[in-house]
Amino acid sequence: MTELLFIRHGETDHNKNRLFYGHLDPDINQTGIEQLNKTKLKLQKFEEKIDVVFCSDLRRCRQSLEILEISDKVKRNFTKELREINFGILEGKTYEEIEAENPYYIEQIENNWKYFRTKGGESLDDLQKRIIKKIDEIKEKYKNRKILIVAHAGVIQTAISYYLFNNLDGYWKFKLDNGSITKMVVTDDGFIYFDYINHKPQ
Repeated sequence: MTELLFIRHGETDHNKNRLFYGHLDPDINQTGIEQLNKTKLKLQKFEEKIDVVFCSDLRRCRQSLEILEISDKVKRNFTKELREINFGILEGKTYEEIEAENPYYIEQIENNWKYFRTKGGESLDDLQKRIIKKIDEIKEKYKNRKILIVAHAGVIQTAISYYLFNNLDGYWKFKLDNGSITKMVVTDDGFIYFDYINHKPQ
């Protein structure tokens, strides 16, 4: 049995201000620090013994991982393949700013949300293909291990949607809070299920 624990990074001011900021690289804020301290305690309570770590190379995920205080004996892998979706020319803007500057983008985001990509950016379909390729590679290489993946909401949502629905149809069905834990299990005969999704430590 292979277990994958997905943890969403702690809150940033960009989250708080509701920016499109996929590949931008802000620090987590004080709330984010508090969230990950609660996540750390929950991992300890669950007695999750991590064998290997994969983490987005963006600062908010690195900082979140550091707060979790995983044993130094556990190998850490930092990779851009687990980054959030790239919003291209929309990076750093709010929904309202995009709507005022170019309503066409909002129309596409709402009505063509699976496949729309801006200049220099990715679509959700692009993101899902990137993420699933990486996760399949990880779970194949580390069979019968407990794997921690520290990443972003879009990364985890596309993974949940793929492994439950084999497409993006479930993407908007799941809310993922900052600091939340989602656990996916791959059985020895290849079946996949989720123990829990968006467990939010209190």
